[in-house]
Amino acid sequence: MSADIGREAVYAAEIAAFEGTTYETLAPFTELLAVADLIADAPWWPHGPIEVVRARADASSSSTRQRSGGPPTVRLAAPQMTAATLVHEFAHVLAGVGHGHDPVFRRAHVDLVGFSLSHEAAEWLLEGYAAMGLRPGDRAWPAPPLRRAAGGPVVL
Repeated sequence: MSADIGREAVYAAEIAAFEGTTYETLAPFTELLAVADLIADAPWWPHGPIEVVRARADASSSSTRQRSGGPPTVRLAAPQMTAATLVHEFAHVLAGVGHGHDPVFRRAHVDLVGFSLSHEAAEWLLEGYAAMGLRPGDRAWPAPPLRRAAGGPVVL
């Protein structure tokens, strides 16, 4: 398996963008499934329904896996049951799991944040990526519409 170049920088950009916002607040699994359905039911989404399951009870991080060309599965770990994590994992599906955290993933990530969270949140993510010296790549899927309503920052 090749190294996932840029993974730590992507995580740092996400922290800069979303820490202290409602997007990083733990949410009930059923609410996250509703966000997954919003994405998978969108006319521009090229992958159809995606299985979203709870990770093992002892898992500390979420993941997206695809075995033998089958459909991808998103696993959400209890400490990461947030909208930001769900959207991150769906970005792996949109980009293709083999892309890791490369520029194609980053384009998918920004597109999905803008579609499912808000236009403002996508701007925050782009700013976080720029601060880390990262750029999104080219889009290989239809451009999604942007969500205009923002959850906004939460003062903790």
